[in-house]
Amino acid sequence: MMAEIGRRSGRFDVERRTIGRGTTQIDGANFRLREASPHQDLGFQLLAHGAALGRVTVEVRAQRWRPDPPSRAVYIEAARSLITPLLKEFNRDHGKRIRLRIESERAAAFQMTARTEILLDRFVGCANKSSLHPLDWNRFYELILEGRQEIPFEDLRAQLGDKGFTAAKADQLAELYRHLWAFKRLR
Repeated sequence: MMAEIGRRSGRFDVERRTIGRGTTQIDGANFRLREASPHQDLGFQLLAHGAALGRVTVEVRAQRWRPDPPSRAVYIEAARSLITPLLKEFNRDHGKRIRLRIESERAAAFQMTARTEILLDRFVGCANKSSLHPLDWNRFYELILEGRQEIPFEDLRAQLGDKGFTAAKADQLAELYRHLWAFKRLR
C-alpha cells in the first residue's frame, strides 16, 4: 500500500521485491526521490519481515550525504521529510495511526551480570563445539532457565564466536537462545 501511495505522490520512483517464503519472507519497497535534495540520490527502503508481523523497518539511503557522513540529526530530518507525508496519506486513507518511530541512540553497551557470565562460561567451557552433547544442551538450557538477564542476539553470537564456535553454529545457537527467551517470557 505504501508503494502505491509513493507512486501516486509523483515524488518517488518505486520498486518492490519479495525475498524468501513463510516466516523468512521479506517484502521490500525502494523509494528513490525524484525531487531535488541537498543529498545525492536520496531515498529510503521499507522492509517487512514475515516473522515480525506489524513491524516495518525503514532505512534512509543516499549516494552522497551533505555533510558526509551525515549527523544523526541530518539522517532523522531526511527520514521524516521522506516518510511522514506518505504515512499521513496512508493513515487518512485507511483510518490508521501508524507512526515513524526512531530509536534513541544506543545506550551503553550490554553489561553481563556475574551470574549470566558464570552460566555462559559453564556452557561454553565444557561444550563440544563441533557437535553438542546432551550434557552441553543441558548447560545451554540452564543458561536460559536460570538466567535473569537476556543476552542480546548480537552479543551472544559474538561471545560464542570468540569462544570457539563456528560462525554458523554461533548464529544457530544465538537464534535458538532468542526463541527460547521469547518462550520464557510467555510463561
